[in-house]
Amino acid sequence: MNRMSWLLVVPLALVSALSVPAGCVEFDTYIYDTSEDNDGGSGGKDGGTDGTGGMPPQCMTVDQCPDSPECRIGGSCNEGVCEWTTENLPGTPVGAQIYGDCKRRECNALGVITQAEDPDDKYDWANPCYVDDCNAGNSPTADSGKPCTTEWGKTGLCTDQFQCRECTLDAHCPGAKCAPNGQCVPLHCANGVLDMANEETDIDCGGAACAPCAVGLKCSQRSDCEGEGQCIGSPKTCQLPTCEDTFKNGNETDVNCGGSCAEDVANPKRCSDGQGCLVPNDCATGLSCKAGICKP
Repeated sequence: MNRMSWLLVVPLALVSALSVPAGCVEFDTYIYDTSEDNDGGSGGKDGGTDGTGGMPPQCMTVDQCPDSPECRIGGSCNEGVCEWTTENLPGTPVGAQIYGDCKRRECNALGVITQAEDPDDKYDWANPCYVDDCNAGNSPTADSGKPCTTEWGKTGLCTDQFQCRECTLDAHCPGAKCAPNGQCVPLHCANGVLDMANEETDIDCGGAACAPCAVGLKCSQRSDCEGEGQCIGSPKTCQLPTCEDTFKNGNETDVNCGGSCAEDVANPKRCSDGQGCLVPNDCATGLSCKAGICKP
């Protein structure tokens, strides 16, 4: 043990005013322990008199140990220390996560839900011409110039309109022509003549070799029409696809649902879980479209 005294040198003028003898005035004396095994206290949960190793207590009542939904529940005050029956470790993802926003809701060291950056949580558009990014289904960006496969099975490049096109100029189609839909077609598909010998169903369109025909032009089957529209009537002509024609056509994301069908205010037709989608609004829940599929 060591003895330490607090001393104060009192100015002579003050000494005179206080009517005390000149010199040093001792106010108090303390005993302190410098031994290495001193724990700063005795008794209590952690060697301290208050259960916190000599530190001020965390709590006096259970009200001072509130629950934090999803991070800490079952709070109690045990000898000045807050404890919880269930406590998630810092960094534990909790609650409903928003897919595609590059963020993660998790518990922090204080047991409070916070939002952390998660660069792996990108929105997957399930379409090569869309940039997978932290947009959670909003404001997509076109991946212009990215290699892709066209609807007719040819290698192409993405455009700034989110379309995969085989060509944009005739120069991209050696010995052939570039049709308005970005497809390289034989020369007879661009000569301004109805060539029935090559299976054209209307002038420069339809058949196995030419680009599909626009609405109102003649056709023999559905594949002769743009956007896989209907081929109906007498004579048969290409008609706009509908949300009741039992085919996946137009901008539908699955058979008769999604796309413009889901946007019909009076009678929206959204896709069920497991069906195709592009944005959450294409899905019946209106919540989750992940990698092109509606999820619960």
